[in-house]
Amino acid sequence: MNLIRTLLLGSLLVLGVLQQLHASSRGDVKILEATENIQYLSQKIAKDYFFFYKNPKNLFLKKKLDTNLKNIQHFINEINTISVSNANSQTNLLRFLGYKAKEIKKIINQKVDLSKAIKILDYTEVVLEGAKSIANRHTYDFSKEEKMLMTSKEIQYLLERSLKYYIAAQIGLNSSNNLEKLENALHEIENHLAIMEEYPYPYIFELKLNLIKDSWKTDQHFFMKSNETSIPYLLLNVTQYIEDLLQEIEEYHKKNL
Repeated sequence: MNLIRTLLLGSLLVLGVLQQLHASSRGDVKILEATENIQYLSQKIAKDYFFFYKNPKNLFLKKKLDTNLKNIQHFINEINTISVSNANSQTNLLRFLGYKAKEIKKIINQKVDLSKAIKILDYTEVVLEGAKSIANRHTYDFSKEEKMLMTSKEIQYLLERSLKYYIAAQIGLNSSNNLEKLENALHEIENHLAIMEEYPYPYIFELKLNLIKDSWKTDQHFFMKSNETSIPYLLLNVTQYIEDLLQEIEEYHKKNL
């Protein structure tokens, strides 16, 4: 009886540990998704502000900026809630991200000018770095589906980052450092698409991935000539088309988790 009781207690302990690890890893996935969303939105906000700089009477762009700032705060709050429940406090960093979001909000509510565009570029990079710092605290061995989900989200972020630096060059923020960041983002997109090519997608999603690759071949060519061409709205439309396809693939991986 003592042996049976010992084995039973041991099994319960192992089960408890496994459940705790599973809950922890699911929390990590949610935090990583939230940080990816913050990274994506930080680049989107900068890109939209640069378009707003070119078209200050476009109220639709102003509304998008307000909405995406609210979404960043939502994901900051989500990370904070999960971190507290997991006894893994990141309060200071999250508070700092919230502060930077408020600073960005102040700028977009003021009259648009180039000096504010420079600040938006700097502040959104700070938010990006903060989100990456949080993500680095929650890395673990992804399952196959998790890896593809995060790869899809990473490409969407990199697309926004590429377009941000392309538009930055169009409004005069074309320093060698900015152009280098644009080139790095383009290179990373290629690397991530190569990862997606290795996944055995069903036929319909394989078609979608091929559409993404074909569109990107054309898109990439113009991105690499940001100092020679000025077609921001064409690139905006093509990039949005690619992101829409990636989001469909993203949903496929979420269903398989």
